[in-house]
Amino acid sequence: MKEKYALAIDIGGTKLRMGLVSAALELIDLFVTQEHQSFSPQQLVTFMAKNIKSFINRHPSLKIIGIGVGYPGPFNHQDNSTFSYSNLRDPSWERIPLAEMIANETKFPVYVDNDANLAGLAELHIGAGKNFKNLVYITISTGTGGAIFINRQLYRGFLGSAGEFGHMIVDINGVRCKCGNQGCLMSLLSGLGIEKLIEREPSCQLLFSDGERSIDCIQKLIELSVGGNSIAQEIMKPIVDYFSVALLNIIHLLNPEAIIVGGGLGKALMQFFLPTVQQYLRENLPKEVINQTQILEASLGDQNGILGGAILVFENLLNNQPYCSSQQINQV
Repeated sequence: MKEKYALAIDIGGTKLRMGLVSAALELIDLFVTQEHQSFSPQQLVTFMAKNIKSFINRHPSLKIIGIGVGYPGPFNHQDNSTFSYSNLRDPSWERIPLAEMIANETKFPVYVDNDANLAGLAELHIGAGKNFKNLVYITISTGTGGAIFINRQLYRGFLGSAGEFGHMIVDINGVRCKCGNQGCLMSLLSGLGIEKLIEREPSCQLLFSDGERSIDCIQKLIELSVGGNSIAQEIMKPIVDYFSVALLNIIHLLNPEAIIVGGGLGKALMQFFLPTVQQYLRENLPKEVINQTQILEASLGDQNGILGGAILVFENLLNNQPYCSSQQINQV
């Protein structure tokens, strides 16, 4: 029987990735852009439909059966629409029936979920979480989000917003988050949050030139801190503290076997500051808990969102059963 394929779209706050994925979860083709950041909902749907057509034209012999989409914000599974806030710049993303709009443009079945849920789904099945039953995925990139897995099943909550760790309040007097609250984790621990910190922190003027891009400043800030620069270390300390507190709260609330940390900023925090974080957790958690809770770096990199979108398609085609082998999928 002819092998089946899924198109997967990871709509990030900074980058949009689109990939063609086989039932064996092999990435066949990839398209990456930043052009989408300020698009309105209809502009983005039209843009995605155009590029989906390009994928189909490049692979006319492949049987593409559906589209999985990761949305950069909570997604309401009761009415299949977006929540009122996201990591996209356009303010008109409230209650948008995204799956229906893409399906109308492309004539494919379309499945949408939060982007962190899909990245976590990929890590669960073929990444750093494949050997655990109960785990949490947290991504720290442009924004901060997460996914919760209980007995290897994604827990979405009543509407679909479970795992929004970026909106835990960690400082009641903190800066305003785009969701409207003060002191959300995402406003303090994310690419967006650190960019704003660099803009308002006078000491950053001593570290960066006016012409440096925000993303370059974040990378340079981490490198300077690791290298011993006292100003950079002073700026990074509360960022690392918020990361440590976030993991502590997650462990207290959910008691997972493992926390998988993904996203570009999450990767940097894991690589350079994990010993500091682990020391904090050892000092503030019961030894029985911390000794049996693993903190691991995500293993699939920036492809986990696309792979998770493909898994979402294959799971829905199997009557909502968990993802299984490509051989079983191709028999459906």
